[in-house]
Amino acid sequence: MNINEMLKNAKRLQAQVEKEEKEIAGMEFVVEKQGIKVVMNGNRKIKSIEINEALIDPDDPELIQDLVMIAVNEAIEVVDQKYEELNSKFSNSGMPF
Repeated sequence: MNINEMLKNAKRLQAQVEKEEKEIAGMEFVVEKQGIKVVMNGNRKIKSIEINEALIDPDDPELIQDLVMIAVNEAIEVVDQKYEELNSKFSNSGMPF
């Protein structure tokens, strides 16, 4: 394979990666944990958080804080996993990304 073919192939792969990254960015990821529902987009921006009213205890605000933190962190992990899958897909092509 000559250098021109390699460059052409690299540009094609880069375009494919960018296309799939945009698809992931447009996706919504939903995590539900113990009465907390977090909706996050592929850019790791929270779109909404729903809290089951049964969890609201004015005497124990730390419970809700902890549950929200757990749910948000898990949502971030779900998005990160999607990007890792994309990176693995293209790193197996022999092209470093």
